[in-house]
Amino acid sequence: MPPASRHPRPAPEGQRPPSKAAPTLQKKAGRPKGVPSTIVNLRIPVDLLAALDRYIDRLEGQTGLKANRGMIARRALELFLETRATDSSARSR
Repeated sequence: MPPASRHPRPAPEGQRPPSKAAPTLQKKAGRPKGVPSTIVNLRIPVDLLAALDRYIDRLEGQTGLKANRGMIARRALELFLETRATDSSARSR
């Protein structure tokens, strides 16, 4: 089988090639800017996930800002760990 040609072929009669003047905008993807991070897979119960989704819907309704599971889970974990660090330092005194 011959390799595919790298030269564009003219469009068949009556059809126009797609316009290159208006490229489609792509949604940003990948790692967020800021501190280095990694992906962690986490298995959580379906009812806890449903509660998280309800919270996100309520938060978006109150603030008008978009939120997603990852950003809410990161913030919740951060607050949990800060609280535990404060509790353990208060108990050790």
